[in-house]
Order: sequence, then structure tokens, then C-alpha cells
Amino acid sequence: MPLLSNPEDVIGRRFDFIIAGGGTAGLVLANRLSENPDVSVIVLEAGNAHVDDPIILSPTGWVPQLFNSEYEWGLQSTPQPHSLDQRLFEFRSGKGLGGSSSINCLVYLKPHRADIDAFEKLGNPGWNWENYQKYSKKAESVHAPVPPVRQFRPTYNHDDVGHDGPLPVSFCPIASGVEYPLQKGLSELGIETISTGFGGETAGTYKALASLHPVKMTRTDSANAYLFPVIDRPNLQVLTGALVTKVVTSGDEATGLTADAVEFEHGGKFYQVLCAKDVILSAGAIKSPQILELSGIGDRSILEPLGIETKLDLPTIGTNTQDHFTCTGPAYELRDGNDIITGELIADPDFRGNLKDPYKEIEGPLPLVMSGYAFFPLHKAAANAQELIDKISAKINDEASPYSAGLREVYHVQLELLKDEDVPDVEIMVVPFSVIPMGPAGRAYVNVPPVLSRPFSRGTVHINSADPLAPPVIDPHIFEEDIDMEIITAGFKVSRAAAQFSPYKDIIAREVKPGPDVVTDDQIKEHIKSHVGTVWHMVGSCSMLPRDKGGVVDAKLKVYGTNNIRVVDLSILPILVSTHPQAGDIIKADHM
Repeated sequence: MPLLSNPEDVIGRRFDFIIAGGGTAGLVLANRLSENPDVSVIVLEAGNAHVDDPIILSPTGWVPQLFNSEYEWGLQSTPQPHSLDQRLFEFRSGKGLGGSSSINCLVYLKPHRADIDAFEKLGNPGWNWENYQKYSKKAESVHAPVPPVRQFRPTYNHDDVGHDGPLPVSFCPIASGVEYPLQKGLSELGIETISTGFGGETAGTYKALASLHPVKMTRTDSANAYLFPVIDRPNLQVLTGALVTKVVTSGDEATGLTADAVEFEHGGKFYQVLCAKDVILSAGAIKSPQILELSGIGDRSILEPLGIETKLDLPTIGTNTQDHFTCTGPAYELRDGNDIITGELIADPDFRGNLKDPYKEIEGPLPLVMSGYAFFPLHKAAANAQELIDKISAKINDEASPYSAGLREVYHVQLELLKDEDVPDVEIMVVPFSVIPMGPAGRAYVNVPPVLSRPFSRGTVHINSADPLAPPVIDPHIFEEDIDMEIITAGFKVSRAAAQFSPYKDIIAREVKPGPDVVTDDQIKEHIKSHVGTVWHMVGSCSMLPRDKGGVVDAKLKVYGTNNIRVVDLSILPILVSTHPQAGDIIKADHM
């Protein structure tokens, strides 16, 4: 059992670094900072420790974790006017050591190099593909794949991935049986299988890596890869059940705010720990802006009506949020006799027993994760791609449009990505799990939905109460920009069109979502509106941009107007991409 702290061990003590949130980035940072024995580090995590939790360790454990308050926050959006019936959307955000790395679907992908280079173009020196790849390879330990039983084979270049990092990553040896037929169908549409998706070029189809231990066949996350191996360091304290409520500051806007302490709630009581160097927020794109606003850092017009004194007027906190939009469908019932494996089937002991022989080289439990992916530009999905691009370009460049100068600049970089025919704008994923019922039990079903890679719609997340236990208000503004619906509709049609070709069409019994009666673009859009959701990858609420362009943190992750408050989670990304590799060394370089 790892050595965790008690409140009595830390209350009133002074630490060099206070990390608010023991999630994906927070635990990596705790590991890196505590390498120096001369500094003290404390991690405050609101959730529980979940040490050796079999649900977390199971590759399919994310399904029973869904909407389970032991593992996630259970947050909802405001009603969304551009969805059917003003829907509210669920937002998953991990709670407990490991954070969202302990509840995600284990998918391990790398972005296109142009996505990462966009950060540097927006005024963040050093945030480019070369540095991303360097730090990514430093973190990961990719293991040679188990010889595959099926035709869906992993392809990658050895030099594109790391092999000695603390995070074990591997190719899942089991696939659903849908991935390879889908690849062949997409090939008929000009979307080819590529030799590697991990070297900065991602357009095409390929097998994703997974945060899966190559021998144990269990989930790897930031807790078991970065925290538990070093938990006995005498200069590292970790307190669970500790909800950070605010950062206590001194100073003013003229001199800069200095974080003196962090207040947290534990067991119904409120306590403080004192700060010697930095307070580092790693609570996620929803909770980090909430902590800042509760601390009096944010938009004066939001804080003062709630009775919160404005210590630093920074109105862009909680704005510019983006998330990956997706939907249910196209989804299919599959024919018998094609060696299909789904999450429901593999949960049956008799079914698992029959798989042991063909997968006899697997020593641990038989895993199944989502590993079939395709990424492609709008130009491959829509004949009217240029028309759509011209329309959104005109709107962005129209001075009458309601965009700030900062957002307009971000949009111009995003437009460059949309215009580039080598950079993907849409994703298709194979989901061999039925999160919602697809049809009669005992049958095999697969969902093959599109995902919008970089939406133009921008949302917000703000507090509406001074009570730190009250959830923030999340308004993702789904489909507020028309082009988002056009792009995801084009992706939906590509996914469906692939099913017209063998061998993909040969394994399909029938389309169950939305069904054969949904044919026209208007009908498809209505289906998407009624089945839209997010993939829970929110970014942007504490954007890393120049302050005069709407930024909250600078390129060293320091909150503008403060002397020692940083943010290191995905809230810093100004455009939606799923990584932030440099945080540990940036903060170490400033202090050590």
C-alpha cells in the first residue's frame, strides 16, 4: 500500500510546490519536481486513492466508471439550443489519483505536427512538434506488439516512439474484427492505411496504441506510472480527499498577486497549506478555472455579484473552451460467424474461455480497447469543402462578427489548419462497446461515429456561486458555429459510405443507428442533433496566449498578473489537441 499522507501531516506546513489536483499532469509534475531532494512537494487530490482498484486496472473498467461519482465529477452542461430538445450534456472529468488517465478509454494517440506547431504560431516559444515529440518519447515505453491473430495489424516506425519511459504503452492484441474491414472500405474512398501515425503525420487509418501494460494487460495511468513508484520520497506528500477551494494571495494587480497558501476542504473542515515557491493548478479544464475564480482571479462582472472580492481582473478565464463533438452512429448489428469481439461479448465467461486458445500468448486477462481510427481532412469528406472554408473565412474576417481580436487571431491559425489538405479535420473511431442499448441483447453491435477534430464553436465554464462545493456552469455552445455541423455531417457520411464495400459490408447485418430511413443531409443533421455528445476532451479555459490576445497563462504556464500561480492541465491549450508535454521541465528550469 503506497504511503499516503494524513491531514495532520500537512496542515499549516509550508511546501515549495503545492499541486492542486492529482490527475494526469499533476502526478507527472509531482514526480519530476520531487526528483530534487532539496524541495518539498504536496499533491492535494479531491478524490480517493484507488490503489490497485480492479475497475481502474481493467481495460474495460471505463464502462462501469461512467457517471459513477466515485471516479468522476458527474458534471452537466447548461441546455444547448443547437441540439434537439435543448439537451444537457454530461462531462466526464476524473476524480481520484490518476484523474482522467484512470477513467479514459486507454487510447494513446499523437497529434499531427501542425496541431502542435500552431501553439508556437500563437505566441508560445518552444511549444512546437519537435519539443512535443522529444518529451513524448521521454515519457513513453512502447513495447513490441504481441503477434496479431487478425489482419488488423499495428504499424509504426521504431524511431517515432519512446522505449525507456516510465509509462508502459502497447498495442492491444485483441481487436473487434471490424477495424480491418473498415480500413478496406475507407481505402475505396481514398483514405489509406498508413505505415505510422506517431511521427507527426496522421492522415489515414492505423491502429492506435493503448495505455495498456504489455504483460499484465492492465491500464497504465499517471498514478501507477509516475506516483506510486516514488511515493516514499521523504520530500513528497500526497493527501487524498482534499478538495482545493481557493488560492490565498497577497499583493495587487500593480505588483502582481503572490500565492501564500492553498485552502482545501477535507472531511467537512477547511484547512490551509503554505506556499514557498509555486502553486500549480492541475485540476482540469473545468475545475482549474473554478479554483481561480473562487480565489478572486477572473472576470470582475462574474465574481463581484457573488460576493467574491476581485483580486485580479482577468476576464478571459473560463472562456475559449472547446471539446471534440461526436454522435451515436452510424452503428450496426453485425452478422454471426465473423469472429466478432465486442465489450458485451468479452464480458461473458464462456465467450472469454473460447478466446483463450487463439490468444494463448496473452498472460493476463483478455483486453479489448478502442484501437481502430481514421483521420482525414475536410477535402476528403466533402465535395463542397472549399465553399465551407470560404464561408467561415468570410465570417471571421468580417469586422461586424462578434469575435474579439484575440479569438480572431486564434481562428486565423485554425483556418490555416482547415485549409491544409494534409491535416485531418475529422476522425472516425471503431467503438465495439454499447454505452447505450443498440438492439436486442445477445447480438454484436459496433458504433463507428465521426468526431469533429477542431470545432469553431467556443464555450465557457464559470462559477455561479461562492460555494466551492457547488458545480460550475458549463456552456459548450455546441454547434453555435454552423461549420461544425457541416464538418461532422461530412464525416458521418464518409463513415456510412465505407460500409458499401466488401469486406466491411459483408459483416454487417443491418444499420441500427440512425437506420436506413435517414438519408438526406437534413435528416442526418437532425439525427446528429438528437444524438450529439462530446468525447470529454475539454481545453482552452485557461488558454496559453499573449495576454492581449485573450491569454490566461504565458508560455511558462504562469497566470498573468501573478508571481507564482501556474496551470499545467489541458485547460491551457488554445486550440484543441490532446497533450501538453513540457510543463515539468519549464517549472523546474525556473527554480532549480
